[in-house]
Amino acid sequence: MSNSPRQRHTPEQWRQLIEAQATSGQSQVAFCTERGLSKSSFQHWKRRLQATAASASPPPALFEPLAGASTESDTGWTVELDLGDGVCLRLRRGAA
Repeated sequence: MSNSPRQRHTPEQWRQLIEAQATSGQSQVAFCTERGLSKSSFQHWKRRLQATAASASPPPALFEPLAGASTESDTGWTVELDLGDGVCLRLRRGAA
């Protein structure tokens, strides 16, 4: 083991290293070993940056009004749930 101090990286440098590993095709262990990085520090920064990115982005909209849907209150209702992969669930109740 080397007695030289470890190089300190900025958050931006860690972001670049994490992106480089993701596109390298190497495992985290191989990537870190090749570059003299601590695997635990790499994983710490990966989690930290992911958490920061997740908290910075707005939450997805749970409901969106249907195109042409009335904004006036009436006795009927429509609920549309986009389940992904082209599956959409629509529930409607007409006026009584």
